[in-house]
Amino acid sequence: MSENITHAHKIFSLLDEEYRLKKWTGQDPLLSRQMRLSQDILAVFAVRKTDGKHILYFQCNPEDAVKGHKYPAWKGITIDFSGFENPGMEGCYVRIEQGESSDNDVYFAVSEDLCLCLKDVERANLRFKLSTALERWKRFFSLRESIVLTREEQIGLFGELYLLRSMMKNGIVASNAISCWKGPYQGVYDFSLSNMSIEVKTTASKMPYKVHISNEMQLDDRLAGGILVLSFIAVQPSDSSGETLGDVVKDIVYFIEEDEASRSLFQDKIFGCGLGNSYIDRYISKYIIKEHGFYNVQENFPRILSKDLAKGLGDISYSLDISACSNYLMDEQQFWQIAKLYIKEDII
Repeated sequence: MSENITHAHKIFSLLDEEYRLKKWTGQDPLLSRQMRLSQDILAVFAVRKTDGKHILYFQCNPEDAVKGHKYPAWKGITIDFSGFENPGMEGCYVRIEQGESSDNDVYFAVSEDLCLCLKDVERANLRFKLSTALERWKRFFSLRESIVLTREEQIGLFGELYLLRSMMKNGIVASNAISCWKGPYQGVYDFSLSNMSIEVKTTASKMPYKVHISNEMQLDDRLAGGILVLSFIAVQPSDSSGETLGDVVKDIVYFIEEDEASRSLFQDKIFGCGLGNSYIDRYISKYIIKEHGFYNVQENFPRILSKDLAKGLGDISYSLDISACSNYLMDEQQFWQIAKLYIKEDII
C-alpha cells in the first residue's frame, strides 16, 4: 500500500487521460479510482465528466457530516460532505474539490500530502488528522503562492538549514535551535534568540561575493533585541558531491528523532518553507560550502537604515559586497559561545 500512497499525481493523470479520450460509458457523472489508505478509510480520486474538475473523497464518520464539522480551506479548494451509492463505495465522505484558481500541480501535491497524512489512520482519528493537515496547507498558502521553490529560494533555505544543523553540532540543544528558527514565518530575521538575532545570507555566485538585502530593516540592529549577526555562506553547486536540501533535513531529523514535539515543530516549519514530505526529493541540486563567516552588524557597518533615508523613501533593497565587511568578522568560537549563552537565557 505504501508504494501507492505517493502516487495521487499518477492516478489523477490517468483519469485526465481517460477524460480527454471521452470514451466512457454509463451514467456515472464521475470518472474515479479507489485507494484504501487504511482498514476503514477509502480514498476516491475522481474527475467530473462535465468539466474535468478533480475531486478527492475520504471516507469519514457520518456524525461528522451530521454535526456540520468545518474543515480549514483556502481559495484553491472547496470542502463539504458527500456520499456514494456505488457498490463498495457506500458511506459518508469528505469531499475536497479543486477550485477554479487552483493549478493542477498544486492540487495534486495537496492530495498526495493528505493521503500520506491519513495512511494507516483509524477513521475515528480522521477528522483530527485531516484538519491538522489542511490547516498546515492553509497557513502555507497564506505565506506562499507557489509550492515550487525557485533556485534562489533553494539556496537561501539551504543556508538556513545548514546554520540550524551547525547549531546542533556545536552543542546547542536541538529543540532550542528549532524554536529560534523563524525563517519560515517571514520574520525580520531568520533566527531570533533572547538578546541576539541572526540573518542568514547565502550565495552561489563567484567572488567578489555579494548578497541581496531585501529592505532597510534587515540589517538594523535596533530591531534585533540585542546583537545582530550576519551569517554569510558561499556555496558551490555540484553534480557529483555535496549535499541536497533533503540531506540536511535528514541530518537535522536525526538530532531530534527521539523528541516528538521538536520533530513535529521542525516538520511544520520546513513544510511552511516548501519542503513537504511528498515533494522534498524533487530538489536534487547539491551544494558544497565554500565559505562561512559571522559578521557583527553594528555602528558603521555598511548598510542602509531607515533613519538615514529621506522622508517618503522606503522598501529599499540593495546589494552588499561581503569584502567590505571584513572589519566586522567575528571569531567563530566567540560566535558560538555567545549563541549558546543567549539560547540558554531564552529558555530560562
